[in-house]
Formats: sequence, structure tokens, C-alpha cells
Amino acid sequence: MSKLIISEPWDFEDIQGSNELSGRILKRLDSKTLLFRTEEEVTLKGLSSRYWLLSARYEKQSFEEEPYQGTVNGALLPELPLEDESLSKLRQSSVFAIIGCLQA
Repeated sequence: MSKLIISEPWDFEDIQGSNELSGRILKRLDSKTLLFRTEEEVTLKGLSSRYWLLSARYEKQSFEEEPYQGTVNGALLPELPLEDESLSKLRQSSVFAIIGCLQA
């Protein structure tokens, strides 16, 4: 189980009033991008989902080795992507929503 701690938007709260989301990494899509599923559905910017594209926020940061952790940009996906869906298509369908910290 991993934890996603939301720092932006600064006023983010889940249904328990916390800025932390529990979930798990479903897949490493490339050296800078992860597919993440939260335990609870989140609604931001008009989209409700449990599925996130998490990308490394800084140029020198990557997800080459486990445990995957660090500062991330988070984009909500409308649904669980298909197994063969391209990363560029996923990025097009996602909605940038948060900046946070992924902890293993």
C-alpha cells in the first residue's frame, strides 16, 4: 500500500478530512510515469475516479527502482485504461489535478 499526500490544491480534503490518499501502484508505464489506484473515488475538476497518472515532477527524478516514491504531478483518468492503451492517449484523456508526494 502506498500513500499519496496532496500539497496542491492546498485545500484538498478526502471524505475523512485528510490530505492523504491510500492506494497502490498498478503499473510502471515508463521511467517517469506510474498508474495508481486510490482506495476511494476522488472528484476534482469535474471528474470522479480512482485512477491516476502520476508523473515525476522534477527532471532528475525517475521511477527506475522500487520503492517508487517522490514528488509527483497527478492527473485523474476517467477509467481504468485498457492494457494496450498508449501513454500519449492516456495523457490526452487525463485531467491534471494535483501536486503531491508519493510514499511507499
